Amino acid sequence: MTSVRALAARVAEPPGRILVITDFDGTISEIDPDPMGARILPLARRALRRLGRIAEERPDRLALAILTGRAVDDAAVRARVGGVRYLGNHGIDAGWLPRRGNVRALVARSTDPGEATAAARLGVEVTAALDNPDWLFVEVKGGSVAFHYRRAPDPPAAGLLIGRAVDELLASGDLALERFDGRLIVELRPIGAGGKGEAVGRLLAKLAPSSVLAMGDDRSDAEGFALLAEWRAAGRLAALNVGIHDRTATPPELIAASDVLLPAPRDAARLLSALANELGRR
Repeated sequence: MTSVRALAARVAEPPGRILVITDFDGTISEIDPDPMGARILPLARRALRRLGRIAEERPDRLALAILTGRAVDDAAVRARVGGVRYLGNHGIDAGWLPRRGNVRALVARSTDPGEATAAARLGVEVTAALDNPDWLFVEVKGGSVAFHYRRAPDPPAAGLLIGRAVDELLASGDLALERFDGRLIVELRPIGAGGKGEAVGRLLAKLAPSSVLAMGDDRSDAEGFALLAEWRAAGRLAALNVGIHDRTATPPELIAASDVLLPAPRDAARLLSALANELGRR
């Protein structure tokens, strides 16, 4: 396997701005059976803080984004890293936290109240349809709602049950939500809200990077990887798509879209640290 030092050097080689985009759960945090138990790896936090310092000193050279399915404020509280764009809810919501900024002061783009009501309603109705199983965790995130089944004794069967209940309720036609399946999760977002592919596109348009490092572990991350591969093929930038692959629950879409596969979040943290070292040397 290519060393993380070699990968970092590859990302840092082109002149111009480097954009680092990383997912949170399963990428810089280990997957936790309790979705609210996820914690950023200490090495990942240290590396991102070092990179944040470089980005503050040389914004023309580096920009950082955490692009996650979590809500913006949730991700910022868990990461506690400034100098980072926080794109939550798969990019639907966004917030900026300056270096040395207090996460309590983070201001995120708000969700339409009607969308939030629809998401909360679906969360209640699906839970009731499944008779409130103890393995189900429902996460309402503004206009989106996610059904986590990591703790189910039979995850594939649990996923089918949730999917069936969701589809039956959506068939009524009075909920403007659409379904997305991820890694041990079924998620509903407002129709047309887009996902990580659209979020990556907005970052590219705003920041005009010459080199991008993108890291993730799920189908939604593969959407962003695909866009970066298109831009790279067109000669518009250099891009490295890094999938975190635990060899058990990694979606095949992510494997297919990745340029490099790393076996665990600790390796993603090592890559971020290696990039901070590389940029420090340069």
